Amino acid sequence: MTNITHAFATYLQTQGFGTLGTSLYIGAVPQHAPDACFWVVSGGGGNQSRNKTGERVKNYTVSIFYRSMDSEDVHDKLQEIEETINSASCVTLGSYDTIEMQCAVFPTDQDIDSEERTKGLAQVTLTIYK
Repeated sequence: MTNITHAFATYLQTQGFGTLGTSLYIGAVPQHAPDACFWVVSGGGGNQSRNKTGERVKNYTVSIFYRSMDSEDVHDKLQEIEETINSASCVTLGSYDTIEMQCAVFPTDQDIDSEERTKGLAQVTLTIYK
């Protein structure tokens, strides 16, 4: 079974938001990464409810970061991600049956390195049936 973060990163790749290991990463950005890239970080999750038959509804939080030398590109990509995720329905993330995905985008900021890149964050709440 693939973990939820990897399943979500694979979904982003199928939607055209980078290629895993090239411009889309899980956990952190390697030093050799291009200036414009995504990375996905898990925020954890837990049970929302449990049915009498044992099935569970669970919430997971996943953060999507994007950086680029072009600040307008960061705004555009994050808006595109937000619109894609908030309009998606009936999404299967690997072996996870998705009930709902909600995305919120936060203000951009300068990356903490000295490369003058802009960094942005979108946070996604995944509600799945397990």
